[in-house]
Amino acid sequence: MSQEKFVPTLEQKIAVSMAYLAYSGEQIILRDNADESVPIQILDIIHKTIPLISVLLDANKAPDWKIVWGPTIYTFSDAILQDNMMFVAQQISEPSNYIVAIRGTNQLALLDWTKEDFKVCRKVAWPLPEGVNVGKAKISRATHIGFDALLNKMIPVKGLPGEGKSITQFLTEIASNGKIQVMFTGHSLAGALAPTLALWFKQQQDSNNGNGWDGKRNATISTITFAGATAGNHDFANYSDQLFGEHCQRIWNALDIVPHAWEIKTLKEMPDIYQSAGIRMPFVLRMLLKVIELTVRDYQQIKNGIPFSWTIQPNHDSYLSQVGVQHSDSYPVMLEVPELNEVIDRGKIL
Repeated sequence: MSQEKFVPTLEQKIAVSMAYLAYSGEQIILRDNADESVPIQILDIIHKTIPLISVLLDANKAPDWKIVWGPTIYTFSDAILQDNMMFVAQQISEPSNYIVAIRGTNQLALLDWTKEDFKVCRKVAWPLPEGVNVGKAKISRATHIGFDALLNKMIPVKGLPGEGKSITQFLTEIASNGKIQVMFTGHSLAGALAPTLALWFKQQQDSNNGNGWDGKRNATISTITFAGATAGNHDFANYSDQLFGEHCQRIWNALDIVPHAWEIKTLKEMPDIYQSAGIRMPFVLRMLLKVIELTVRDYQQIKNGIPFSWTIQPNHDSYLSQVGVQHSDSYPVMLEVPELNEVIDRGKIL
């Protein structure tokens, strides 16, 4: 696959910085599901990290983003590790610019993997506005679980920006005050969830005869995501492409296996993706992949994909090790903020 050299824009650099910032505090354990101290701790971490990210983006510029909603977390019942996190940042120099940043998979949270990443054998209908007919648009059960949590179950606790307001209530409020630009971003799992949530807000703007959350269409909605797997079937992807067009950018590493899921054609590329370095998928994983290929059907990536190829990392000579570094490290490097992973404080397990 021939590719033009990937040269990131400032907007893309900011997007990946916010997407990785959403991993702040992911390792902090909750004492119980009602533990409101964790999001407050995460906000403190974010406040300390934003100046470090600002230096990566422009060493001569003061921090240009502030948190105006959240962060808010969601944890599955009886779990002790957070499964979702989201916040909204506002640009200080251009106050009409907002970013909705969503966290990807919490690598330590087993339920996050099993429920929000791998429940893809079953699809559920996408909630279309009344009167819209785009075939049988469906998303995976995994995507739906995460989407529902973001839209309906995550509200900032007392003492945090936007306390007591859902993401819909918050965006409705700021859109009522004039023209705004709202970009949704995320990496990995959030690379699928961010454009899905963005699509819902896009389609609901002036639904119900102008009585949607933004009936005057004051908000321009866009999405820039990284390393995302497919969210739904071909009708869903085509519908998203139709609504967003150039306002959707899906940036992905051709050596990262996550964006290869869950289309059959790209799933088949996974076993030999590192064959030029003599690294092949272990036999057990190959057999598991064969089972997955038999159980997933009709998945399609959204368009406007912007691929790049990083290099195979010689110090990672096993398949899974190479998968990890390609998925995590390649994006900061190719987006020209290579120290990004180093400045993100994921918190300590207490």
